[in-house]
Amino acid sequence: MSFNLKIRIALNVFLFIGLISPSLLWAQKDGFILLEGTVMEKARENIDTNSPQKTPELKALIMAAEEALSSSPFSVIHKKQLPPSGDIHDYTSMGPYWWPDPEKEDGLPYIRRDGEINPEYFDYKDKEEMGKLLNSLKVLSQAFYFTGNEKYAAQAIHLANAWFLDPDTKMNPNLNFAQRIPGRTEGRGIGIIDTRKMAELPDQFRMLSSSTHWNTSFEEGMKYWLTKYVSWLVNSKHGKDEAVHGNNHTTWYFAQIIPLTLYLGQTDRADSLAKAGLPLIMEEMIEKDGSQPAELARTRSWDYSSMNLLAIMYYAMACEKVGIDLWNRESEKGGSIQKALDFLNAYTGKKLEWPYEQIKERDLSRIKEQLNIAAYKYLDKSYKKDADQMISLNPEFSYWDLVSFKQIRK
Repeated sequence: MSFNLKIRIALNVFLFIGLISPSLLWAQKDGFILLEGTVMEKARENIDTNSPQKTPELKALIMAAEEALSSSPFSVIHKKQLPPSGDIHDYTSMGPYWWPDPEKEDGLPYIRRDGEINPEYFDYKDKEEMGKLLNSLKVLSQAFYFTGNEKYAAQAIHLANAWFLDPDTKMNPNLNFAQRIPGRTEGRGIGIIDTRKMAELPDQFRMLSSSTHWNTSFEEGMKYWLTKYVSWLVNSKHGKDEAVHGNNHTTWYFAQIIPLTLYLGQTDRADSLAKAGLPLIMEEMIEKDGSQPAELARTRSWDYSSMNLLAIMYYAMACEKVGIDLWNRESEKGGSIQKALDFLNAYTGKKLEWPYEQIKERDLSRIKEQLNIAAYKYLDKSYKKDADQMISLNPEFSYWDLVSFKQIRK
């Protein structure tokens, strides 16, 4: 089957899922979507609840959470230029390498100067602030989960409320003006990757839901906002373009939207999205030897290959919730998730030198989370051993670091 035919099939599925009504057949009550709940519980059991800071692996998380406590609310209203709509609440970002044409009085349309960032790019602060918001929500929700300290949950809910719900500071639930280029386009589908970490919101809300600061009004408000946002992802031209982009943009689209639909109880839609992603991701992106050609072609081939693999794993974890097992699936060409990991992991030792272009120093720990997930999914002790050897390379907290392979065996 040709790739173009697969795209047409996926688009037909999108036409279908855009029409169906939400279903409440699947309920995310006690479990997580992209976090492994049983492993999280075992990790928490390993912590001295009376003195959590005595747990070395937890120190980095507590330090980051303490820093996040002093953060002022992040918001789309802090940008210096209005979006084309004139509504400050519309998320906006600009292509970094596009500059005014010096031969045109108004500079339009902008021209590309590859590798040179136009200072105007920094006037649109939305991408930077959203990144800080999502990072803060991650560390604060985990800090609350593992320490039980209510101050972390209070700040997380405060920051989320400011970004998503407060009428004065909220973001409208669309990305119409992401990655705009003045004079050429008001926005592009590739801007959707700016919000890829929103895939983690359902699990973060799951952790925060036991807090005394959690309330029905906030939960209902977030579900209303996310319902609007998911509808935009499914039905907008930008969303449809991103879904079939063909590389990590496609993977992160599905890795983001399926957890959100599951959180909203839209099981039928989640199932349709999971199936729509199969030909675009599992059949196209991984070769028989485990390589990812679309990512290896980049100037930061290691970074993009590892990033896309994480997205594929997130996609697989979300697919599990609608009964689709991708961990043991091989494509028609013989590619699989495990082969993709093995391909990258072969270059973390001293035997093989990475033979592809990588203009920045290679950070081996970029596949640490993938190795931990694989140790759990494939019950392979070697993956856990390789992941643990990377702990010193990356001080960022990971709940996987709190458990041994023996503890994560199902």
